[in-house]
Amino acid sequence: MSAQTFLLEIGVEELPASFVASALGAMPALFETELAHARIAHGAIRALGTPRRLALAVGELADRQADLAETVIGPPAAAAFEPDGTPKKAAVGFAQKLGIPVEALAIEETDKGPYVVGRREAIGGSAADVLPGAIERLFGKIPFPKSMRWGEGEIAFGRPVHWVVCLHGATVVDVTLAGARADRRSRGHRFLAPAEVSLAHADEYLDRLREARVLADPEARERAMREALEAAARDAGGAIVEDAFLVGENLSMVEEPHVICGHFDPAFLDLPPAVTIGVMRGHQRYFALEGPGGELLPRYLAVVNTDRAPAIITRGNDRVLRARLADARFFVEEDRARGLDAMAAQLDQVVFQATLGSVGDRVRRLVRAVGDDPVAAAAARLSKADLASLVVGEFPELQGKMGRFYAECAGVDPAVALAIEEHYLPRGASDAVPTSEAGARLAAAERADALVGCFGIGLVPSGSADPYALRRAALGLVRIALEGPIDVDVRAALGAAHDAYVAQEKPVAPRATVLGALDEFVRGRLRAHLAAERPADLVDACLGAWSGGSLHDLRARLDALDAFRRLPAYEALAVAFKRAYNIAKDVEPAPLDAALLTEDAERALAERWHVVRAEVEARALEGDYRAALSLVAEELRAPIDRFFEEVFVMVEDAAVRDNRLRLLGAIARSLSAIAHFHLLAA
Repeated sequence: MSAQTFLLEIGVEELPASFVASALGAMPALFETELAHARIAHGAIRALGTPRRLALAVGELADRQADLAETVIGPPAAAAFEPDGTPKKAAVGFAQKLGIPVEALAIEETDKGPYVVGRREAIGGSAADVLPGAIERLFGKIPFPKSMRWGEGEIAFGRPVHWVVCLHGATVVDVTLAGARADRRSRGHRFLAPAEVSLAHADEYLDRLREARVLADPEARERAMREALEAAARDAGGAIVEDAFLVGENLSMVEEPHVICGHFDPAFLDLPPAVTIGVMRGHQRYFALEGPGGELLPRYLAVVNTDRAPAIITRGNDRVLRARLADARFFVEEDRARGLDAMAAQLDQVVFQATLGSVGDRVRRLVRAVGDDPVAAAAARLSKADLASLVVGEFPELQGKMGRFYAECAGVDPAVALAIEEHYLPRGASDAVPTSEAGARLAAAERADALVGCFGIGLVPSGSADPYALRRAALGLVRIALEGPIDVDVRAALGAAHDAYVAQEKPVAPRATVLGALDEFVRGRLRAHLAAERPADLVDACLGAWSGGSLHDLRARLDALDAFRRLPAYEALAVAFKRAYNIAKDVEPAPLDAALLTEDAERALAERWHVVRAEVEARALEGDYRAALSLVAEELRAPIDRFFEEVFVMVEDAAVRDNRLRLLGAIARSLSAIAHFHLLAA
């Protein structure tokens, strides 16, 4: 069996940038599944492509299928055969599925009882015979935000297909996709090298296309684009305002990147920088430039798909940008003339959610939820006002930033203005959290409001569907407390949000129902977030003991248990505590009977526990879990080790046995209030 490079290229009319990204992101895994199903061995799978082509390169693709030889378990024997051995429908159907006679089936004993088994064997066929079906199935599964049909056909794809290249080594694989039959002829750059490119072998693909002015490898194209951007920025006397979104967008809009530098009237620099950047970014996909001091420059960089007539392209881009910036200036002036109070008054006409009411209703809930913090309350009243602004209507990503700008222009307390902007933070997993207490308090209240409202009317995330971004809201609530300037009591925040909905007579489910569901939901986000940085068993142990309230309390438990694990006494104590929990977990609390402590080792443990118990529990109650566990390590290691070495707990004398279980139960309960040691890995 030999192996060669495999190439599939689907040539299309130009795809939008988001279509390219979604397709190339999914294609390798989809094709890997198809190859596994087809039993074709292969090497690495790479996604290649540009706006005019979606491609896969597969290393070392075998020229034949692997032979098949496997034993398959079928239905239970009783369901497949009569007592006299006559096959039932289940046996006949199972045999047909395997392609073997029913007489070839056997019965084997499994851990679930006797089951029918069959042997499936097949000699592997030629890859050339199997690949077309795998490619056709892949073609039908490539995801796009929207698909289209063209001509008289019924096939749906991101854009019409114009050519297909499919090579296994030097051999063309005979497959037809959307009416286009595969051959070895690709096409060069639409403007710079439009001639066909004939490929003698799949290994030539990237080099031949590079000669035809196409960088089909996205990584190579990104390197070239970044180098061109950085060089152009240096020539312009500035540096690029980093923007991962723009990098991705421009990367998927060109086949060979070229950069031009344009400019705009410096008078537009009196606009808020976020607006100027937003115009360049949102409408034109231009990169903004900043000077050595971080100030915005009246220049921009545009990535284009040709090196011809750069002066003409620049003049056209400058003209379009000037008009866009003039519109933005008009929007800003109109918004400032109206003022935040007038905008806020419009929020009762803006729907937050059909059942939960208007954005105005939401603002009133947030004012109530932040309590007696005057800065947070003032920020809450104006927090959503910019949603009614012309600028945010045009650039939704500027909500919060424009609210702060308009507040500062109106002479609002700078702390209030900052909180207006910061209450949207964090917007994503890698975004910063609020730096001010008022901003953090308002941000936490906003996320609690979204969680309680949606869970309260049954809008619960399902699978990958989360239209109201509730997973992000829960994670934001967690990060605000763990990384920001304030603690967050999750149960109290969610309870306050529920009270606000009830006060407005919104039809949310009962408090206990909503908070119970949200406790589980938030814990799930917490576990995933914390387990990315700490051992999963440590996280589970602390979450098990955590009440669902203060997030700083949870962090204190994690830090304390992490430190405890580093002590020399940890391993022996952890084993002992697990044993204590497992032995005594079902024992009801009751006073210890000193007269029934018949062994020296159990008397020693009881006496030592009697001495330190109050202090351990007091330290835990204060949240000083590190001190509580240090005390346990110092005082209990020797007596509890001796107890398990010398004392047999489950003696026949019920009174003695129960007394020993009560001793272990008391220790286990006190320690489980700090962390659930029984959940720690061995």
